[in-house]
Amino acid sequence: MRAPESFIVSPLEGRYNRGMEVDGVVFGTVTSIEDAKDVSKRAVVVSVPLNYKGEISEGDEVIVHHNIFRSYYNQQSKLTNSRAHLYDDLYQVIPEELFLYRKNDRWIPNLDFCFVKPVDRDNISKLSGLKLPHTGIVVYSNKHKTKDPIGFTPESEYEVVIDDEILYRMRDCDVSIYDRFTV
Repeated sequence: MRAPESFIVSPLEGRYNRGMEVDGVVFGTVTSIEDAKDVSKRAVVVSVPLNYKGEISEGDEVIVHHNIFRSYYNQQSKLTNSRAHLYDDLYQVIPEELFLYRKNDRWIPNLDFCFVKPVDRDNISKLSGLKLPHTGIVVYSNKHKTKDPIGFTPESEYEVVIDDEILYRMRDCDVSIYDRFTV
């Protein structure tokens, strides 16, 4: 099955994050379907759009928008799947909702997305455990050099966990200060 404009994906580890694992025992930490942080964002591509000419192919691991696998309660209090749900474990994703894909064990941003590692304040001052606002280090980008410090516009970042590391997903155009400070 192929869609004209959408990727068909399946969740890699279920629709919601598993929880924490301690000594081989998994503790479920999802207590509500309302929190976007608990929704899985990892998927595998089942099929690519009919006229797609890019590098993403069937079987690639991808990071998608948090609302793709999300379920919610409708106005009649009935548990409902997202608008992206097709049937079983298959979901349709437009290219703008597919942020990152893995090729040959290397993550590559899709379209104009970039991923930035937040900078801890304790790298700059004595305040530990806090993030320096609107500041980060480029980890994945098609436009900006990786490992370079940047500043970005407020409210442009969205927190995503990739390979057990918290990163901010944003668009390349949200990078507003480039190479102006050192970390």
